[in-house]
Amino acid sequence: MTNKKDSVDASKRKVLKGTAGIIAAGSMPLIFTGNAYGAYRNEPKGKSVTFGFNVPQTGAYADEGADELRAYKLAVQHINGEGDGGMLNTFSSKALTGNGVNGKKVVYVTGDTQTKSDAARASAKRMIEKDGAIMITGGSSSGVAIAVQGLCQEAGVIFMAGLTHSNDTTGKDKRANGFRHFFNT
Repeated sequence: MTNKKDSVDASKRKVLKGTAGIIAAGSMPLIFTGNAYGAYRNEPKGKSVTFGFNVPQTGAYADEGADELRAYKLAVQHINGEGDGGMLNTFSSKALTGNGVNGKKVVYVTGDTQTKSDAARASAKRMIEKDGAIMITGGSSSGVAIAVQGLCQEAGVIFMAGLTHSNDTTGKDKRANGFRHFFNT
């Protein structure tokens, strides 16, 4: 005859074994795909990093694109500490020190979205594959932003959507590499 203590110990062992099996089975996808998420495309190897500014330089939103491009160029000057007129010293946050990104100088390339999804994807693809951009920003229309965000997700490159007002930009497909960084006004 078995006593209650033996049956309780056996039950505990079964529960522990079952739990361990569930945890092991559940973590297998993480083990086999861990490196896929650990690396990203266009890892900077030299003394600079490349940002891609994908804005409408022609088409319906060319005026907005010109404003975006001026702002991005000014931001690069601030990030690199080049001719910012002392602006960095006025910030309460000292996160920007004027030495680029992680000590690497920021350079940029531009592309013309023409306010068309296909042109925007082609432009972003060129900046990623040919120019080695680690981040793409732009998207003066929601359709353009959604199209480029999908490409950037596939390529493993950060996409910072600007001036897109549709919640589909960041909410519909829930892309891990996509961010919407401007206030909607």
